[in-house]
Amino acid sequence: MITSRQETLLGSIIKEYIGTAEPISSKFLEKMGFFDLSSATIRAEMNELEGLGYLAQLHTSGGRVPTDRAYRFFVDNLMGEEGLEPATDCKRKIKRALYETSSDPREINKTVAQLLSELSDNLVIAGVPEQADFFKVGLSSLFEFPEFREFEKAFRLTSFFDEFEGMFDRLEREFWGDPASLAQGGGEDMKIFIGKENPVRNIKDETVILARYNLPHNFRGSLTLVGPTRMDYGKNIGLIRYTTEELNKLAKKI
Repeated sequence: MITSRQETLLGSIIKEYIGTAEPISSKFLEKMGFFDLSSATIRAEMNELEGLGYLAQLHTSGGRVPTDRAYRFFVDNLMGEEGLEPATDCKRKIKRALYETSSDPREINKTVAQLLSELSDNLVIAGVPEQADFFKVGLSSLFEFPEFREFEKAFRLTSFFDEFEGMFDRLEREFWGDPASLAQGGGEDMKIFIGKENPVRNIKDETVILARYNLPHNFRGSLTLVGPTRMDYGKNIGLIRYTTEELNKLAKKI
């Protein structure tokens, strides 16, 4: 268990690291005026969080970075509903794009992949499994993140991107458990795998958000968003949730 002050500290570190990709030091947090605490007191709390597995120190003299466990705690406990509401202009773009496209499930998924990749700056794969048809957008955007400038990570991610169609049936079983539930529309509609939680070897350094939704003419859609573990979780979860809600409404009308 961590204290309420440590929860707030961890949330602040995660938000700063998401925005900067730079390790966070106790001196930086002191300058921010965190709880009006001294650098030494903040450092002691950070040491405690590191011992509990929520922070890691990349270099002896450097600051701390969040671990996969920290991001999981953040997603499960520290994100309020207000942080999941997409910006008004994003909502407008999503609604306009979905209602201006045709009723063809394939065209809708193409629109969804392009739109969500553009709004999130992450890799998005949208597909209609019954048609074995997928649209993959945004791989080049990921290479703008410092996490993907290492050749090995870039190579693994590219391999996942290139081989996705061939892996889809296996991925469905590994990610969702029951391959029949996609077509039946049962079970959860969104799952989040962070870093080493991923069952797929090629993407154990990334976060994967998966969603399922209804499409016109009784088809079901499958969405996979891949980004760094340092992604903006509130923004991306909010975008996907809002988009899938609108897709489900659209499917009922057609």
